[in-house]
Amino acid sequence: MNPGPTFSVTLHHLSPDAKTADAGYPDAEQANVPAEKLHALIGAMAALAGRANGGATPELRITAPHGRFTVQVAEGQLRFNSWTTRVGGFDLTAEQIFAIIAGIEDGDPGAAVALEGKARWLKLGLLTILIVGSNVVTAWMLTRPPPNPFLPAFKPLEAAPAGRLLASVAGNYQTGAGEGDRGLNILPDGRMHWVKFGPKAAVVEESDLTGQAVESGGRSALFANGNALVEVVDGSTLKFYGDTYRRKVP
Repeated sequence: MNPGPTFSVTLHHLSPDAKTADAGYPDAEQANVPAEKLHALIGAMAALAGRANGGATPELRITAPHGRFTVQVAEGQLRFNSWTTRVGGFDLTAEQIFAIIAGIEDGDPGAAVALEGKARWLKLGLLTILIVGSNVVTAWMLTRPPPNPFLPAFKPLEAAPAGRLLASVAGNYQTGAGEGDRGLNILPDGRMHWVKFGPKAAVVEESDLTGQAVESGGRSALFANGNALVEVVDGSTLKFYGDTYRRKVP
């Protein structure tokens, strides 16, 4: 009998069982995590969404056979992001998140399916149900609907204000300098380079992005690679996929 896939999980600001959150917990790697344990970790994270976690930012970073995923507790809600499936930032239940990551059909962690094609169809079906059932408003893109229907509405800026915005946000930003933190370098022409740090500030993941200057909800933002917004909080702070990036002073 096929035991199903295993997962690599990094716990950020979390105890090993993900039942408590504290900023003092170091990032902890767990390899070869079976589906049953992943199911329990995500369920424990969901319980933290209704608690006061102090300065902690609880997060599970999961590498599955068919992609990389992040589960966060932010603003009292469970948030789910994925670079692979081009969805991010929207609310799902713990069961729905587990189903997408593990590729299951009935919520039973022992029924995890390793086949990438089956997992892809499950994710597409679940997202279709969410769009119809939740009456989500599809965001406007420059010339066509964006691939991520969970983006907030936005509109592109005219050339002059767009140039001023890109010039003002150009620079290096980081969520922190420790293992598991992320960095974002923005050039004045809108090109961006995202990285994730490992031990001793080594770069373990990176991605090149292109940002367009837009306005969303009365605030400036950069529309990154057609599927996410980099929100401009103030002159030195950005928010991207739920993470807060602060300008790094040379």
